[in-house]
Amino acid sequence: MCLPKRGVVAEVGTDNGTFAEIILKFSVPSELHVIDISLAKFRRDVFAQEIQAGTVRLHESDSVEALRRFPDGYFDWIYIDANHSYESVKRDIDEAKRAVKRGGLLVFNDYAFRSHREVMAYGVVQAVNELCLSENWDLLYLALHPEMYCDVALRRR
Repeated sequence: MCLPKRGVVAEVGTDNGTFAEIILKFSVPSELHVIDISLAKFRRDVFAQEIQAGTVRLHESDSVEALRRFPDGYFDWIYIDANHSYESVKRDIDEAKRAVKRGGLLVFNDYAFRSHREVMAYGVVQAVNELCLSENWDLLYLALHPEMYCDVALRRR
C-alpha cells in the first residue's frame, strides 16, 4: 500500500468498518477518524482497543459537518466513500480539500460512472475529474477493482 503511514487519517463513509480495518493494518495511523451519517452497522467490538486508546475516533454525522469541525490542513489523507451522487461528492471534496494538509492525499472509492450492483449513476468520476482539471490536483494512483469499483488517490500540485 502506497498511502502514508503513521499519519492523521479520516475515513468518510465506513458502513461496517471493513476498510477502516485495512487502514489500521497497513497505514498504522496515529489517529483514524471514522465518519458516517450512521454508525449503526459499525463493528465497534473489532475496534474496541483502538477506540479505548484514542487511535480510532468515531463521528456519527453528515460528512461535511464532521469535516468542518477540524482545522485547515489537519489530515495527512482522507478516504472518501460516502454518498456517491455528484452533488454529495462535490460537497465532500470542497470540505476535504480544506481539511487535508498541503501535499496530503484525497482518496476516492468507487471511481466509476455507474454501479451495476445498485443500478444507479455515480458522480465520483465527474467530481474527481473536475477537481483535477480546475484546481491542479494530480491523479497519483488508480487501484483497479475486479468489478471496476476503483479507487483513485489525488495530491494537490
